Amino acid sequence: MLDIKFIRENVDRVKSAVKNKNKDVDIDKLLELDERRREIMTRLDEARAEQNTASAEIAKASEVDREAMIKSVAELKERIKALEEELAPVAEEFASLLYQVPNVTDPAMPVGKDEDENVVIKQVGEKPTFNFKPKEHWELGKELNLIDTEKAAEVSGARFWYLKGDLVRLQFAMHMFAIDTLINEEIIKEVRDSLGLEHLSSKPFVPMLPPVMVRDSVQKAIHRVFGDQTYKIDDEELNLVASAEHTLAPYHMNETLDEAELPKRYVGYSTAFRREAGTYGKDMKGILRGHQFDKSEMESFTTQDTGADEQKLIVGLQEYMVKKLGLPYQLVQICTGDAGGPDYQQIDIECWMPGQDAYRETHTSDYMTDYQTHGINAFYKTAEGERKLLYANDATAFSGRPLIAIMENYQQEDGSIKIPEVLQKYMGGQEVIK
Repeated sequence: MLDIKFIRENVDRVKSAVKNKNKDVDIDKLLELDERRREIMTRLDEARAEQNTASAEIAKASEVDREAMIKSVAELKERIKALEEELAPVAEEFASLLYQVPNVTDPAMPVGKDEDENVVIKQVGEKPTFNFKPKEHWELGKELNLIDTEKAAEVSGARFWYLKGDLVRLQFAMHMFAIDTLINEEIIKEVRDSLGLEHLSSKPFVPMLPPVMVRDSVQKAIHRVFGDQTYKIDDEELNLVASAEHTLAPYHMNETLDEAELPKRYVGYSTAFRREAGTYGKDMKGILRGHQFDKSEMESFTTQDTGADEQKLIVGLQEYMVKKLGLPYQLVQICTGDAGGPDYQQIDIECWMPGQDAYRETHTSDYMTDYQTHGINAFYKTAEGERKLLYANDATAFSGRPLIAIMENYQQEDGSIKIPEVLQKYMGGQEVIK
């Protein structure tokens, strides 16, 4: 969340972020509650200090004076209790409203109402041409016995699927390619230098298998998928994660790292669970939008001076991997109305899917500044001993959506699917799925 001091000092900027992200938060009311809260807290602190002084003096007082002093302390206790009761609802309303305030945005982020006003930065790669009508991935999956949504619907309901055979192997090949790329310091250095970011570390990412359940309090603190998107565990304060990020982001919760340790970079692999509330009837066929899918996710923790450039590096690594797969794509600057509440900046990659005759989102990169780490008390200490909040980035390595793009872009007239060259070594040299 945003620090209330920052909000006080940047009222107009925060109000603009609320408006541009289509949020409904009364900043004036928040500031009014903050003023009342601080005023009551000041009186409460004064009363407690007075009580402490009086209690210390009682021990030294004569019997004659002690009775009157005890009575005075009792009156102070009643006043303190009354102030605490006055503070509680104000503090609760203040905390609730503060939690709803989104992060401010990068001045480079275009102002827009929704995804229709996102801006394409560039398009990369040539779209494949076919001498036949290209099929959608779900058609290919059914014909090649790779995807079974019908049996999954019987067993689990809508928006679930069975992946089968070589498509399972292709998925694991894709994620292994991502991990091998991100643990390779030479590749990171190559991408870094190509972007003119030589001042950044070329430290590799550490592979992680994170928990797929997260406490309510922690998920709320990092401001990620919550409420009607979350699968909750009955009778427990736990939720199923909607991305590996949800347990990677709080990994340094309640810690203070040395600046010399930074950046901390992780690539986590997990199953993700989403209710997909609000998407009824949308993308029902195939594996593009489901309640359960596997995902590898990048997470990094940096200083406030390097956080923005870290996102540029991460986007560069995403582009590197998509290019290696030979997929045409476009890089998209997300506008304010389509950005997440915690996002200071958001860049997406949309891969071309010829069966759908459209670019579809396959990767996202979120730069949150210190918005998430504020809630989980994650700090670093500078060489001069100053304590500052960590800055955080998260981004998709691969989800199931690039698998769709591979199927549709690499389909052949005979109904088979070529395997991208970079993935063949993970499949024992196999070149085609048929």
